[in-house]
This record gives sequence, structure tokens and C-alpha cells, in this order.
Amino acid sequence: MRRLFTALSLALLLALTTPYSTLRLSPSELLAAPYRFNLLFWEASHLSNKWLQRLTWAAFPRSDTPERRQAAVDRYFDLLREADTLRDQRARSAASGTDTADLDRNLADIAQRTRRLRPQVEEALEAAISDLLRHEDIPFNLGSFLFPPVDFSLDRLPTMLIVSPRDRIERLESVLLVGDITLQARGDVEDSILQQEDLSALVTGIGGISTYPSIIARADLRGSLRSASHEWLHQYLFFRPLGRGYNTTSDMATLNETAANIFADELGDLVFARLTGEKVPARTGDEEQPCPEGDFCFESEMRQTRLRVDELLEQGDIAGAESYMEERRLVFVDNGHNIRKLNQAYFAFHGTYADSPSSVSPINQQLTHLREASDSLGDFIHTIAALSTYGDFLTIIEQLPDSP
Repeated sequence: MRRLFTALSLALLLALTTPYSTLRLSPSELLAAPYRFNLLFWEASHLSNKWLQRLTWAAFPRSDTPERRQAAVDRYFDLLREADTLRDQRARSAASGTDTADLDRNLADIAQRTRRLRPQVEEALEAAISDLLRHEDIPFNLGSFLFPPVDFSLDRLPTMLIVSPRDRIERLESVLLVGDITLQARGDVEDSILQQEDLSALVTGIGGISTYPSIIARADLRGSLRSASHEWLHQYLFFRPLGRGYNTTSDMATLNETAANIFADELGDLVFARLTGEKVPARTGDEEQPCPEGDFCFESEMRQTRLRVDELLEQGDIAGAESYMEERRLVFVDNGHNIRKLNQAYFAFHGTYADSPSSVSPINQQLTHLREASDSLGDFIHTIAALSTYGDFLTIIEQLPDSP
């Protein structure tokens, strides 16, 4: 019965969080239509596969031990690193005209082995994150049942189309596109939206998405744990005032995303330490480290760029702002930061995360102060989860000692 209750809860969560397509697409969505990611199909297929797998494991219990699960996790991420090395070798070989057949076979073999390991790895990491969530007293618990259950897929992520006005930085639309969209197609979509709608557009990669199950980038172990924690918090907040207010204002979106980053960094690192035994560095707040003289520091350079773009747009100089962003993009590329496109949509996307150098929001500093004033991570999350508006959040911040 407990598994049935869990499955029904998952189905409810899926029904509530899945954005259904309609026949009334925006002009930008119509221009990107050939590359739309079928989210409903992905969720339906992966949710059923995950639960078929779990039912199989329930019917035919495995002789798993913590040691065997950890070995599977270690092997999985070792294989991902090995695949990255082989892909680099393949790119160099292809560029020099060397035969890549052996490298292709090795990559295919690794892909097959990681696919076999993936269900066991997902199960192990989901269990580890769940244990820490219970320890931090964050989610609703009923016996061993945790809601929402931690459930994610280490799968290929979709990309996202971001649309912003040209005369200001504002996230107007976010549209999921397929993950294998080519660079040429990305540029075509962006150019079409610019030319036909006079809007700034960017097709960009993402680190995760809170579908159910969540889709998590296949990064290193620490990055995967942080991504999974970030997306789980979005699912948790969906049932609370903060999450329900996500789309009401840009400040509420930034509050949600930045809180999820703070939470994910802390919880993900705690899970990482438990799994590996490595010591977690102490949190140091949000103070930016000074840039050594003569060095090109991405954070300070990007923040300087964002501030200057805002100035130009406030003056009504759209052409000047866009010319400046392209000049700055080339500077970043020359210093090893391969930014494909730097435009209003770039800042509209990255600026949603107040801990990003692309943001000018004070929310990260405010949230960090609130976290430091909270007795625990759970206390911090329970406080912000109950907030319905950004004004409510500011009221809490103003009541803190030494509020920023």
C-alpha cells in the first residue's frame, strides 16, 4: 500500500506540474516549433519506466549493500570522465584527419555500460539525498515516506529558448527545445525571432529541470548532487506559497532560483561528504573574492558588463548596448570564456540567479544573510517557503540584525 500511495502521489505531482501545450502558441514558440521538446511524452515514458523498474526490484530483491551501491556510483562517474577524455581525443583526431573508429567503439561501449549502471546510480543518489532531507527536517514525512519523493533521471537535458525585449532586460518567455539542436539551428531560431519579432533571443543549455522525474545533467558527482537538490526544492516549493508565486514577478522568480542555489550547494555538499568522506568546505557567505591585479576575473568583468548594458538601455541606446555586448563577448572569448552570444536574453536568463555575476539583484546577499541567521538549513527553507510576495521577504530581512 505504501508503494501505491507513493505512486499516486507522484501521479498527482506530475499532473499538477506538467505544462500542457495549447494551440495558442506565441510567435516565438511558432518560430521554434520544429525544435520543441515534448515534455509530456518525456515525463510519461520516464515515470512509467522508473516505476516499472522499482516494481521489478520489489518483486525480485537485489542483494545490494551500501558498498556495492557506492561502487556503482564511483564506476559510473569514472566512466563519464573517461568518455569526456575520449571525446576530446576524438575531436583532435578528427581535426587532424586521423581515423576515429577505435575511439567511436570505445565511446559506444562506455555509453552502454553507463546506461546499465544508471538506474542503480540514480537509486543510490536519490536515497542519499532523501536521508539528508530527513535529517535536516525539511520535507513532509509519513513513516519512511518523503513528499515529494526524490526522483530524477541522469539523462540528456533539453535546451531552453529565452526571449527578452531589446530595450530592457526582462525574461518574457522560456521555451524548452530539444537537447540535440545544432549550433546552426540555434542561431537560425534566434535570428528569426530578432528579425520577425524584434526581440532578443538565446538558445542555451541548462543544468537541470524540475519535471517529474527531474532531468539532471550528467556532471561530476558533486555537480549532479547539487543539481538534483536544486530541482527537488522547486518541486517542494511548488506546494507552498513561495513556489506558487514564482511567475508573479521577476523578483519572485529570482528569489526561488537563488534560494534553490543556496540550498543545493549546502545540501549537495553534505550528501557528497557523506558518500565520499571528503570534508565539505565551510560556507563563506556571498562575499566576492578580490580579483588579483592583472588577472581577467569572469565575475567582476561580467558584472561590469551588465551594469554598463543597463546604463545604455536606460538611455535608450539599444544599438550601443548591443554593439557593446558583442565587443565584450569577444573579450571574454579571448580570455577563455567561450560565450556564443551575449545579448539581452543572456542577461535575462542568467540574471534570474542573483548569485550570478550577470545579476544586479540584492537577493543573494539578502538570502545569504537570512541563511546565516537561521538555526539550520531546514529552518531557512521553512521560513522562505511560507512567503507569498517579495515584500513579505523584505519585511523578514529588515527584522534581522545587521540587515543588508
